[in-house]
Amino acid sequence: MKIIKILLEPKKKSIWLALCWTFLILFLSFKAPTLNPKYTFPNEDKVVHFVFYFVFVFLWIRYIIVSEDLNLKKVIVLTIIAILISILVEIGQAFLTINRSAEIQDIIANSLGAISSAILSYRFFKK
Repeated sequence: MKIIKILLEPKKKSIWLALCWTFLILFLSFKAPTLNPKYTFPNEDKVVHFVFYFVFVFLWIRYIIVSEDLNLKKVIVLTIIAILISILVEIGQAFLTINRSAEIQDIIANSLGAISSAILSYRFFKK
C-alpha cells in the first residue's frame, strides 16, 4: 500500500521516474527477445504493452502536475505523443532490428493503455 501512496503523490523527482520508464520501454522494445517466451495465457504480451504505456502516460501526467497545471489539452498532447512513440518503436522494430517484428496489435494495445491512463489520470488528478 505504501508504494501506491508514493506513486499517487506528485513529487519533485517525478521527472526521473517518467524518464526512466521511457528509457525502459525503449530498451525492452529493441532488446532481443528470449528464444522461446513462455506465456501463461494468450496475448499476454499485449497486456504487457497495455500496462507499459498506461504507466508511461501516468508518470508523465504526474510530472506535468508537479511542474505546471494539468489541463485536457496537455493530456491529449501527451497521449498523442505516447501513441506516436508506440508507432515509431514498431517501425523501428521492423526496419532496425533483425530479431523483432512490427505488429499492429502492439500499437493497438499501447494506444489503449495510453488512452485509458489519460482518461483515468485526468479524472483523478484534475482540480
